[in-house]
Parts: sequence; structure tokens; C-alpha cells
Amino acid sequence: MNSRTLLTLAVVALLLLVPGIAAGAVVGSPDITATLTDSTVVPGEETSFDVVLTNTGSLDTASARNPNYNSQVTTARGLQVDVLDGGGPFTITTDQQVYGSLPETTTQPISFNVVVHDDAEPGTYRVPVDLKYKYTEYISETTGDRDERTATTREYVTVEVSDRAKFDVTDIDSNARVASTGTVAVTVENTGSEAASDASVAFEASNSDLSVGGQQASSRYVSQWEPGEVRTFRYRVGSTANAEADSYEFDLSVNFEDEEGADRSSARRSVGVDLEREQTFSVTDLESDVSIGDTGTYNVTFRNDGPVAVNDATVQITSQSSDISFSGSESSTQYVGAWQPGETRTVRVEATTSEDAQVRPYALVATVGYTDPEGDAGADENIQLGLQPEPEQTFSLSDVESNLRAGDDGRLNATLTNTGRNTVRNVVLVWQSDNTNISPQKTEYAVGDLEPGASAEVSFGVDVSDAAEGGPRQFDFATRYRNREGDRRESDTIEIQQSVADGTDEFRLETTDVNVTVGQSKTIELTITNVNNERLTNIEAKLFTDSPISATDDEAFIASLEPGESETLTFGISASGTAMQKTYPVSMDFQYEEPDGDTPISDTYRVPISVTERSGGGGLPLGLIGAVVLLSVLAVAGYIRYR
Repeated sequence: MNSRTLLTLAVVALLLLVPGIAAGAVVGSPDITATLTDSTVVPGEETSFDVVLTNTGSLDTASARNPNYNSQVTTARGLQVDVLDGGGPFTITTDQQVYGSLPETTTQPISFNVVVHDDAEPGTYRVPVDLKYKYTEYISETTGDRDERTATTREYVTVEVSDRAKFDVTDIDSNARVASTGTVAVTVENTGSEAASDASVAFEASNSDLSVGGQQASSRYVSQWEPGEVRTFRYRVGSTANAEADSYEFDLSVNFEDEEGADRSSARRSVGVDLEREQTFSVTDLESDVSIGDTGTYNVTFRNDGPVAVNDATVQITSQSSDISFSGSESSTQYVGAWQPGETRTVRVEATTSEDAQVRPYALVATVGYTDPEGDAGADENIQLGLQPEPEQTFSLSDVESNLRAGDDGRLNATLTNTGRNTVRNVVLVWQSDNTNISPQKTEYAVGDLEPGASAEVSFGVDVSDAAEGGPRQFDFATRYRNREGDRRESDTIEIQQSVADGTDEFRLETTDVNVTVGQSKTIELTITNVNNERLTNIEAKLFTDSPISATDDEAFIASLEPGESETLTFGISASGTAMQKTYPVSMDFQYEEPDGDTPISDTYRVPISVTERSGGGGLPLGLIGAVVLLSVLAVAGYIRYR
């Protein structure tokens, strides 16, 4: 009977002897035992004693009213655990460990590293485990008073030193890389004195960024493994991008049957595996001849920075802006093939910029996909690239001259200059204006090739109708050309201003003695002169009258008139008997043929016709008669008004 038990009995006896104290009291203590998860070791191995503590608790007086008090008196607090070698063939290399509180439960294994001496004799050994903790021995349910105690106890675990199979790692070879999958070859020797059968060799990653065979662990099978036999096992080890190029710990263990057919497990061996850095590629050069609103070549040179050679490599370049595209798509992919470390490859793609793009760097990203030496697919993503478009291809029109006049043909002349940075070919200046009454005789003027800064003269024949009004006009042009890639392109609109002069009469009209007597007819003479700057033919004159003036002969014809030449025309007119003595207008126009075959109609000319009174006949003048009648009417009206 130990001191802790004697103390508990004494307290219970005291409670029974003193009236009133035992009632409403909770009395108890922890009751802890120790065991090992694996109690078998072999000589010379470095392993661990995984101690499992189980607290079953000892409750002398329980509380039905406050069950929480029951667990309080059976809980060990501030638990300290220390494993001693006990004089056995062991060296414990782990100091005392603090576990904390242990209620009525079982701990997770508490590991203590141990080295088993090489000369350890097979047999069974008792290893002491010292425990120190605090606990509440007594709780009064009525007053809440407590009695705290500190206990120091020693438990023993049994360790068996066996002369069975033993496994040691003799070599590690790895090509595993960050963010990839590689092979780790682990060489293991059975250094024990017995053979192992149905052995399962497990290789387990101890870091969440690593995997073995796509899982946390993977195993290999050996049907028979003799003492001294060496085996090499290959495991597929994967790594996430969060891992680093460093050494990582893996655990190797062997489960097997010994010669007696008993299931055995070797001690876990810690194995260090070096992870190579991630397979990467870098950009060594960039070239671009892409202009705003155009398509050009974008060249990117990549280098395989290793650490391994790759096969079936592809390079995908992706735009991060809607202003940059590749053949109408946001990305372009090219096949590269085999690619050695340190080797460079140049990828050429056609890039197109929108009209809204600017002269500034645009972000692009590249992804290099590949197959590694293990046959696994890999990729180096988010390789940063940049593309800065060149300024847009532009043209200008200068030295603009014209002689445009309403009702006349003229020319518009200018100088076209390549104001861009690139040579353009097959340049054509295109007339794009849609001015009413103004039409080009041809809508295109072929220029040819223009180097940067080069110029060429252009000229358009222009027809201006008679209906055109004089004044300033805007004329729009566009330049069509082929770029360096041979693709057809068209520039932005080029705007220029030129004035159209007012039209001039084709003829000058002169009249003499243009009058007629009331109720009579007369022939009038009109002289016309060709004031145009070209010969006019087949001139047809037409006279138009309104009542009380009428035409007895309203047409005349002239075969031709040279510039400045004149000819007199005659027309017959008459005035009705009701015509008043005043001037009446008549109008006339001319249809004629120009040298180019056009047959326009001239503007309308107005001719004044004076109507005069008829002379002789002895009668009163019509004016006087009208006045007398008017006065008579007024007199009668006045008289009636007066009455």
C-alpha cells in the first residue's frame, strides 16, 4: 500500500469520525497506468518509446448532486512524464515532458527517443516511467472547500529486445522537384539475424505539401527478405508549389511476419529527401513591330532554366487586355518540342492591337507546358511579358490647292506624306467625301510605296454642279496600304478644307427696245454673249411669259459660240388689250452642249417688257375714262352715306 492510498484512507476515516463533515463531500484521486504502443526493439536501432498513459480515476465518495466534482477529483493536472533507462541496454535521449491535464481518459502517445545499444542482449526489460502531478483530493459540496495534493508515482513498462529482422536505410536517390512529381529511390538492408516474409515497406510524407503516390503514404511488397539482403524501392513523390527547394523528412517503416509467423513492425526510420527547385523558364529577349490598329510580329525568346530537360514543350502567350489579340483570340500556342537546360527558343506570334490601344506597355503572360523525364506533365505558369505598341500608322495631306467653282469642272491637288514609322506599300489615296453637288471624276489615286517621311503628289478631277453654293467645304480621304506583313490596312480619315467659288453665268444678255403696245404684237431682239471659257454648241434658247404678256415666237437656236462671241436672237411677243401700262417680266434659259458632251441648262434670265398706251383713235384715254367712272361711283356713295 503506497503513501497516496494511506493518505486517502486517513482522510476518509476522518470524515467518518467527524459528524457533518462526510455529508456532501467528494473524495477521490487519479489512477494512472503506463504502456507502450510498440514494446519490441532490436539491438542498434534508434527508435522511440511511445508511452500511453491511461487514467481510470479512483472515486471514494461521489457526488450525485454535482457530477462535475467527481471528474475534478480524478483529474491529474500539470502532469510531468519522465522515462528512465532503468539500467537496461537503452539510452533515453528525450528529457522530461509536460503533458498538462489528464482526466479519466487515455493520452495520445508521448514519444521519447531511445537508442538501443548494439550489444543489447535479447530479453525483456522493465523501464521506469516517473509521473508527477497535482490533483484535488477533497471537495465540500456545502462550502466548496477543497484539499489540493501533489503526487509522485512510478509506473513500469515492459520492453522486449528481439533478435528478429531489422531494417536500415543505406541510400537515398531523388529527382523530386518543387511543384512537380519525381522518383525517390530508397535502398534498405535487412540487418537483423532473421528473415522477414510478407513485408510491406511503407514510405510516408510528414509534410502536407508533399505526397507519395498521390497520397500521404505508399508501400511496396516483398514476399521474402533474407538477412543481409538489400532492396531498392522507388516511390513517386509529389510536391505542391508551396514547398521549397530544401530537405524534407519522410518516414519509412516495415510491417512483416517473423520466422515464427508473428506480425511485427519495424521502428519508423526518418529519411531525408532533398527537393530540387521548381522547373522554370525565363524570358531573355522581346521584339515587336506591332503598331496601334495593326497586326505585326511579336517575338519572345525563352530559356529553359532547368533543372531538367523537357519534352513536347509548348508555349502559350495570353493577352491581359482586350486591346491586344492573337488572330482574333486572347491567346496563341506554339509547339517547341525537346528542350535542354540552358537552351533558348524563340516563339513568333502575330499580334493585333485595336484602334483604341495606346502607346504604353500592355501585360501578357506566358505558360510553358512540358513533359518531364518521368513522363509527367508540368507547366511553368504566369511568366510575365510586356508589349508596347508602336504609334499608329499615319498620313497627312499638305499643299492643298483647288479651282473648284459651282457649275464648273475643276481639280483638287495635294501632297500625301507618310508620317508613320514604317514603310508602307501599294499606297492608294481614297476619296471618301459625300458632298452634295460635288463629285470626283475618280475616287482613288494610286501612289505606290512610301518610306517614313516620303511624300507624293496626288490630284483629283472634280465636277461641281450648277446647284452648288459657294463657300468652304470639308473633304475626307483615307489611305489604303499594305503593312510590313503584307496585310491590307486603311488609315484613319484625313480631313482637309477647300472653298468652292460661286458659279458665273454662261451668257451675258443685252436688250434694246424691249417694249410693246397694249393689244399689239412685236418682235424683240436679245443679244447673248458666251462668257464661259470654252466653246459652247447647239445652244437652244427658250422664252417663258405670263399673262398679259404672251409669246408668238418663243424659241431660238445658235449652232455655236466661241468664248466671248455674241449673237442676236429674235422673239415675238404681244400684250393683251387688258394689259396695264407698266413693266412686265419675261424669263428665258438656254440648253447647250459642252465640249465634254454634257448638256446642262443655264440659269434663268429675266427680261423686262414695257407695255405702253395705244396712240391716236380720237377717244378718251383709258386712264381718264377710268378716273371719271371712279369719281362718279365715289360721288353716289357719298350721297347715299349722307342721306
